[in-house]
Amino acid sequence: MNNLEIEKIRNILTLRYNPSQNFLLPKMDSSNYFSKLNIDHTKKVEFLLKNSIQKFIKKKSPSNISIALSGGIDSITVLCLVKELFPELKIHAITFGFDENDYDVDQARKISQKFDINFESVIFTNFMNNLPEQISIIQEPKINYYWYAVAQKAKEKSNFLFTGDGSDELFAGYVFRYSKFLETVKNSSSWEEKVKSYLECHNRDWVPDQEKIFGKKFDFSWKKIYKIFKPYFNNKLEPLDQVLLADYMGKLMFDWMPSYSKIYSHLDLQGFSPMLDPDLIKYSASIPIEKKFDEKTNIGKLILRKILKNKNILLDSTKKGFTPNFLLFWNTYGKEITSTYLKDARVIRDNWISENWVNNALKNINDTNDIRYINKLLHIISFEIWYRLFITKEMTTTDHLL
Repeated sequence: MNNLEIEKIRNILTLRYNPSQNFLLPKMDSSNYFSKLNIDHTKKVEFLLKNSIQKFIKKKSPSNISIALSGGIDSITVLCLVKELFPELKIHAITFGFDENDYDVDQARKISQKFDINFESVIFTNFMNNLPEQISIIQEPKINYYWYAVAQKAKEKSNFLFTGDGSDELFAGYVFRYSKFLETVKNSSSWEEKVKSYLECHNRDWVPDQEKIFGKKFDFSWKKIYKIFKPYFNNKLEPLDQVLLADYMGKLMFDWMPSYSKIYSHLDLQGFSPMLDPDLIKYSASIPIEKKFDEKTNIGKLILRKILKNKNILLDSTKKGFTPNFLLFWNTYGKEITSTYLKDARVIRDNWISENWVNNALKNINDTNDIRYINKLLHIISFEIWYRLFITKEMTTTDHLL
């Protein structure tokens, strides 16, 4: 691997993404967030969302569409506006979860019934089993692209998949992180202190001894990681505006969107989120943070909630995030996968990953069931599969892990 590839892998194994790809969305910086408009933001956002939907449907003229539907505000807002604008359009709802009793699956089923649209769920059990196929499409060592199965199911119904992607980053949806961040930063905090706090709010992406993961060929430094985030926190924005900017220019820009784009291209499927309309992205930065997030109640996406409330749709504000039960997965599949693929790991043999760290991580999991170490070991597995696909070329895309 060359130096750029090494840096890419190091960033992915620490942040879950690498911030050096082409920009698929408008690039934002702190200057976009200073012009705070005093207007009716709810009406303006609804207007921009409707305009985006109308432009897309009138241009593409689909006979039917699929929509990735959850129990969350973003996808329900998109569904509500599509039905309002194009009531005769045939819609297939696709939801996903880790068992049939999953909260999102249950809520999506109820919403589908309310709007009288077709409904189907994709339930993941061993979500890593076809990891070679997922990685061959994404071309990066990751484990979190269950979305491929969702897109496959959507393609069976339509050539168009509507989503609510971007809502969390634009309208303050990651509320489970905001309070923690605000508790640990002050107005006098340096940009580096804010970056450390921000990363602590994403601590499932790394482990306390992160620097010990890498073998001799990786030159890991937390200072290099911190500098990636400096432009987002070394400015005069409100702390939560800084967080939203970092979220937008991080996982959304360099993780979700590039990967989804590759999946859609692979399936010849057109993905569309009205939340990611360039006009709406730029406008969202002009909305004061208190219009997006209520710090006292810890509720976000206030504008989208108002849009739905105006249409007599009230949602639970305690929606859980979409994530697997990693401990259950570890005991059911993960432990066996790890034993199989790290017993004679090429990434350890070739001095990319520390064998000592892997052994200590396994002991840690055995003693404490630490989810962070389970998560990180599974990402090391993804690196091993990536390595066998693209470097040693001893695996094929059709291989299954178990």
